[in-house]
Amino acid sequence: MWRMGDSASLEPFPMPSPGTVYRSMGIGSPWARIGCGVMDKDRIRNDQLDSRMSTWSMIYVLRGAGWYDDDTGRTHALGPGDCFVRLPGITHSTRLDPASRWLEAFIDLGPELWQALAGMQVLASAQPVWHWGLSQERAERFGSLRDDLERAHDRQLPALCLRLLGLALEAQPVPADSASDDAIERACLALTEQATSRVELRAWCRGQGLDYERFRKDFVARMGISPGQYRLRRRMDRACALLQSSQRSLAAISQELGYRSPYEFSAQFRLRMGIAPSRYRALAGRAVAESASVRPPSGHA
Repeated sequence: MWRMGDSASLEPFPMPSPGTVYRSMGIGSPWARIGCGVMDKDRIRNDQLDSRMSTWSMIYVLRGAGWYDDDTGRTHALGPGDCFVRLPGITHSTRLDPASRWLEAFIDLGPELWQALAGMQVLASAQPVWHWGLSQERAERFGSLRDDLERAHDRQLPALCLRLLGLALEAQPVPADSASDDAIERACLALTEQATSRVELRAWCRGQGLDYERFRKDFVARMGISPGQYRLRRRMDRACALLQSSQRSLAAISQELGYRSPYEFSAQFRLRMGIAPSRYRALAGRAVAESASVRPPSGHA
């Protein structure tokens, strides 16, 4: 990692040229947009001070040195190969060494796209700063994506959005293995395998040698929902699969899923999915039929 006092002029490879591009998508909010680019912040000292951004962005440091102050007051040193994020609505600061010739690449997501992804725990790392490693190939990908975004027709933007998300996901830190993480994985497997029956989590924790209250707190921090909510989510996943792939009655499906009656199943499905099971089955069947109707005949291109 680059340290203060190193020569900023010693670059391991040619850096991409500065330039930023933002493109709006769809017909909704003007904030429904994506962005990518490279920014030269040479001679800048106070980049962002106690800022709260409207968009999500990930910054990849290509050159220079600085500091990131997170919302807890902790300061993180920054250097080439480091990544950091600006989270919507979260106060943070970035301060730069003005003599270090700071250069950064970035990806930016509008709040609507970020909210949808955050709801699925995508790009939800708890680390505000991590080291990805400085690489010419990675730096060139930011520049190439920026150039393609600038030249693209509107119909090409969805594919470029996926490329942008792919790069952001690739850069995310890999969580260090821990006993807690391993236990959470085992709990998720148990809750999935026994989604149609009640898992007594306190007894399960005792069998694993875990403190229930600590484990439940770790589970919520990692998964974003409680073990009971996770079990219900997996049960609903199974319900959707059965409704779409079989013609079994609601009574038979509710019995397989462990509900006391079709009425209890229907009420919980509607509460969770916002639609009745019978309506879900009808809509899913129509979507499958429409998909089949547009397939080319066998043997034809």
